[in-house]
Amino acid sequence: MLKGKASIKGKPSFTSPPLIEKTPPRCPPMVDIKSADDLIPYLDEVAKRPYNHGLHAGWDLQPGERVLLRVDNWHDPMVIEACKKILEKYNTNYEVKMVDKGPIIRWKGHDEVDYYLARTKELAEWMDEWEKMEEEGEYDKLLWGYGGPVLRDTNIKIQRMPFITPELTATPAHTIPYEIIDAIDKWTWNKIRHAKRIRIQDPEGTDLSYTNHDEYYDSKREFYNPDLVERFWKGNKSFGKTYLPGHVLGRPWLYHPKEDATGVIAGTTNHIGPVPWIQLEVDKGKITQINEGGEFGEKLRKLKSETDHLKYPGFPDEGLFRWWEASIGTNPHIHRPRQGFLNGWLNCLYERMRSGVIHIGFGTIISSSAEREAAKMGLPVGHWHVHLYFPTMTAEMMDGSTETIIKDGHLLALDDPGVRDIAAQFGDPDILLSESWIPAVPGLNMEGDYWKHYANDPEDWVMTELNICEHYHPLFMKMVGADPKHCNNPLWHTANVADACSCGHHH
Repeated sequence: MLKGKASIKGKPSFTSPPLIEKTPPRCPPMVDIKSADDLIPYLDEVAKRPYNHGLHAGWDLQPGERVLLRVDNWHDPMVIEACKKILEKYNTNYEVKMVDKGPIIRWKGHDEVDYYLARTKELAEWMDEWEKMEEEGEYDKLLWGYGGPVLRDTNIKIQRMPFITPELTATPAHTIPYEIIDAIDKWTWNKIRHAKRIRIQDPEGTDLSYTNHDEYYDSKREFYNPDLVERFWKGNKSFGKTYLPGHVLGRPWLYHPKEDATGVIAGTTNHIGPVPWIQLEVDKGKITQINEGGEFGEKLRKLKSETDHLKYPGFPDEGLFRWWEASIGTNPHIHRPRQGFLNGWLNCLYERMRSGVIHIGFGTIISSSAEREAAKMGLPVGHWHVHLYFPTMTAEMMDGSTETIIKDGHLLALDDPGVRDIAAQFGDPDILLSESWIPAVPGLNMEGDYWKHYANDPEDWVMTELNICEHYHPLFMKMVGADPKHCNNPLWHTANVADACSCGHHH
């Protein structure tokens, strides 16, 4: 049952915006792209980046390599053309697999419930298809998808294809030197794996604490426990034994009987889009109550009631609604799409990779052997999300000290002297390690009433925000109190436009 508003503990209430001075909004300018050739400098950097199994686009293209580029009709044709050009430039033997996904969908945030019930099946089919391609040996590398696990215990290499539109391609997220984002990943992973207990808080209402059990890890806490990896990632153990670049795991993608996470998860966004404020109550890792959330909340409550009695492989007890994910984005230059937002692939999935953003996941562990086993048993499988844009993550470390890993949405790896020394080899660390995008949330980090202007219908505000940022960038930056230096960030500079930012304005 949906609780009345007055009975819900932990609902945000602010007398003034708590982050207006600490974490003011900012939005990068739109880069003016007129042709596929304008995208080549960005893809050229991706082509040279070393391969990784994570979410950082790194294609490591080699002459003569047999490459399959998998795209669909939701990708912008200009981007597909640019990808072909870069594959030709590096003398690969490539093929393009074009998939017809049907009409481009205009999303609502509550669509995540239905989408991920179906998406999980699609990802399992991808795994099967990749295994077949591995056996057939026709390709050396697949450029395919931009989310979810990939096979790693194979000769064939699978890398991401996150380039949906020119806007999501022409960004310093893909030109920042790999050495920098690799250092950010490693800093974050080292903090997590040496943490004994972790607490995540967020001004939208999340307050969740959990033990980072010794049993999750091997004896050196270098990798995850091989017995648990075998249970949850059979056939893909190289993937399951460690962190995911660009998507560092704040909690292992595993279960064991001692799960003790307790608290609440709350927010206004999932992978698909904004949703009315929702709160999930958690006890010993299990979602026990879902409060508010509009239609998203209604769909989750219905699914929960239908699955609470079911036994899932690898789960400590009955029920589908179990928390398993608190993944941390690590790229400071990821931003929310503006052009075409909430259409097709242009949803909130991409933005989860921005440094300091945590996305919470609950349900079955995506593409794990346990999830695939559950699907074969005919059980409903899938997982769902709540995004945290201003989280603070603190940890009690193994040596007894307390460390802050994220503060108000700012990943502290960006301030680490070692990371900054690496960045200094390539440019100004203050520029390379500053977030390009911080969402504007009325009542949190800008003027306004959190409930009246945002949390009851966040999509309405977000669409307005993105429209102004896209078409009236200088005005937007002034309206939300952003420091103008972020508008003139040279990483977003467009060639041949003297003394102007990428939006073409002088300000």
